[in-house]
Amino acid sequence: KQWYQRRVAITAGGRLTFKYEFDSNKHLLESVQRSLEARFSGKIPVTPTPEFEAAMGGASEKDIVHSGLSYTMERSGRKIKEVATQNNLGVDLRTAAFVLALHKISHNIIMAGFTFT
Repeated sequence: KQWYQRRVAITAGGRLTFKYEFDSNKHLLESVQRSLEARFSGKIPVTPTPEFEAAMGGASEKDIVHSGLSYTMERSGRKIKEVATQNNLGVDLRTAAFVLALHKISHNIIMAGFTFT
């Protein structure tokens, strides 16, 4: 049941985001068209390229998964590099990732109240 509720929430949120982004892109094109028409006084149609129109059509589930994975990997990579720098580990990213993991585990244990301080 929990999985289903999470999935519905994610799907509904994704649809809302898609609608917002679609409307934003449409308004952007209309704004460009109005600006051009005001500057050059005349009807100037602004149409999206096929690539832009395909992007406005929404991302596939595969696109969404790849985008989320890319974001997570970039964020994790930056954090690992920060830990390596803070601990003078040079390019030893494996040790930095291990240190980061231990910090996260200890933080969660403390936040859950499993330790006596």
